[in-house]
Amino acid sequence: MTAVRRIALVGLPGSGKSTVAPLVAERLGWAAIDLDDQIASSTGRSPAAIIATDGEARFRDLELAALEEALRRPGPVVIACGGGLITQAAARRLLTELCTVVWLDASDQLLVQRVGDGADRPMLGGSAAAGMPVLRSSRSRAHQSSHLRIGADEPPEAVASRVIAALEGAVRVNLAERAYLIEVRAGALDDVMAHVPAAATRVALLADRAVRPVSERLTASLRSAGIATTVLEVSGGEPLKTWTSAGDMLDRLGAAGLQRNDCVIALGGGTVGDLAGFVAATYLRGIAWVNVPTTLLAMVDSAIGGKTGVNLTRGKNLAGAIWQPRAVVCDPDVLATQDDRSFRSAFAEIVKYSMIVTTTLATDLDGQLERLLSRDADALTATIRECCAIKARIVASDEREGARRAVLNYGHTVGHALEAAAGFGDALLHGEAVAVGMRAAGLLSIRTLGCPDGEIGWQDEMISRCGLATTSVFDPERVLGHMRADKKTVGDRLGWVLLEARGHPLTGQQVPEAEVRGALEAVLAQ
Repeated sequence: MTAVRRIALVGLPGSGKSTVAPLVAERLGWAAIDLDDQIASSTGRSPAAIIATDGEARFRDLELAALEEALRRPGPVVIACGGGLITQAAARRLLTELCTVVWLDASDQLLVQRVGDGADRPMLGGSAAAGMPVLRSSRSRAHQSSHLRIGADEPPEAVASRVIAALEGAVRVNLAERAYLIEVRAGALDDVMAHVPAAATRVALLADRAVRPVSERLTASLRSAGIATTVLEVSGGEPLKTWTSAGDMLDRLGAAGLQRNDCVIALGGGTVGDLAGFVAATYLRGIAWVNVPTTLLAMVDSAIGGKTGVNLTRGKNLAGAIWQPRAVVCDPDVLATQDDRSFRSAFAEIVKYSMIVTTTLATDLDGQLERLLSRDADALTATIRECCAIKARIVASDEREGARRAVLNYGHTVGHALEAAAGFGDALLHGEAVAVGMRAAGLLSIRTLGCPDGEIGWQDEMISRCGLATTSVFDPERVLGHMRADKKTVGDRLGWVLLEARGHPLTGQQVPEAEVRGALEAVLAQ
């Protein structure tokens, strides 16, 4: 599952976990479980009484057992966790792997006001004023493993609304302890701060200068939250993805004083995300990063999955790392100003998903293409979420592209070679190249695997309807040369992703070069 189905609320005493959990559950129509109440019901004693008589270790055992019981419950659930539960290694592993963990955080001053003198809370040592800062310090590292941090200074109803806004409709990339969220909703840009590590004091915002108004808005939000923000402006596009650019950015992170606990935020299209993620993966051997895509192509594809990198002279993405972001934040509102050509190019990836998996996307494209092309907010949000969910499932099943993830390369074998032949510039955009590559792969699927003509015909017609059936005249021999340098080549043999039928891809297909040449000639010289 990629939808959020279990929400676990954690936080210090007074943060409102027990109050907010049932509010969130009621609005979502889910169940709510308070672990402290569950323990009290099963033992007949309060948590404070158990700790006083049996000791904290015994209470922690009961907490872990209560959590395990809650996680066995079928159906979606909101869990209010005891304050110290997340400090246990075994519990923390269960929470981060099986739940979306939300840290409700408020100032110590407000927390002390809420809990009173703390006489009935043994973990505060009998004094809330003295004990709260100590407790915060001891639990800080555990709380930072949360997937989302929500300010809990507001009334419970407002806090519940913020939790729901962030998680309702969100997509979860299930990668065990590296699991993260993809938010897809209007207004998500204003809540990027919820995904920045709590320990971060500095952020480097690597932003495309083409979206400067968005960059200025995000910068103001970060600085108002007390985060020192250094803006590193770049010009997006494939020419950005060079070894020189990466080295320059690493130097600039050092000059900005970023430390291990700090964070890089990528704001721009796929090339900005590729560079920012690669820089984050290599600076200090890896720091956190948050991807905030501003193009449709990045939202539905490149922002998800942690593949980062730059191009080398020999080919595309030949230097890189798999470094998962802390979160991906997609705000469809920012697409309003994207130019039409690059916006339409994203539809190559949307059509690709409709060909490689069983999904409703094909039906959506048939019935709603005009709404999507006209940037209807509701249609776009639903389509982006479905694409993110598809890719999240594939990434979760094969993080490092051992086998299953390779299906995402449908159309990219020729597409990447075309980009290299075009000089990685604006003459041929990534989506435009992939559209041509899909036509070539579709033709080979018919010729070598017997894929039904009508299904490839639908693909090619949809590419045309999206405005991507542009004339791309390249020398097939030159394109073949670039394909031989593809990073997916193993032992001088390039494995293709081809289709037996729509939704049934086969990876690692060996195709005679004569067949490849014939397909290239058919799609490149028209």
